Amino acid sequence: MDRWIFWPAFVSLGIVLILTLVCGLPGRVSFLMIPISLLGCAVTSVVVLIVAGIFATKKHPRRAASLLLVLIMPVLLWSPINWAADCLHLGLTVGFGAGQLGSSSKPNGSDFEVFDWSVGLAGGPNTFLIHDRTDQIALPMTRHIQPSASENGFGEECAGKVRHLLGHYYICTVQLRSAWIVANPEMSLASENVRFS
Repeated sequence: MDRWIFWPAFVSLGIVLILTLVCGLPGRVSFLMIPISLLGCAVTSVVVLIVAGIFATKKHPRRAASLLLVLIMPVLLWSPINWAADCLHLGLTVGFGAGQLGSSSKPNGSDFEVFDWSVGLAGGPNTFLIHDRTDQIALPMTRHIQPSASENGFGEECAGKVRHLLGHYYICTVQLRSAWIVANPEMSLASENVRFS
């Protein structure tokens, strides 16, 4: 009997959500899970395509289409899946202090706090969760009212380039050299002086 089966598509969405969360956590876990996840997705895709082809040849088009939804649904819903994984990561970081490298950087008396969400792959971009109660990080630097020193150097790199997550939380992704300059402003100035002198 040929009928629609939707539970494999929902299981696929759940697995992709969990893998997106785990691969986004900094540290050794994501370092190992990213290649394992890519390999697992490739193998699963081949198996699903073969099984869907078998169902299609046996005159079960609904089951074949249902299995193809396993591959199509995560692609179509990638943006909401990524947002949900970031929200879960936010909950781990703020609620439990997990899911970040080191501790947050918050100057005394400041409304600006930064959490390092960088996965740590060589040459990859660095990701930071920014909690800005004033929401000025979403504006271009010229429209900031508070001094840039209160933003720990992230204002110059992230102003107007952040992605809003929830409430006063934003995600900023910067390239490796930019992140190093943000983390070590005194060293970058010294290296610039050496290079140009």
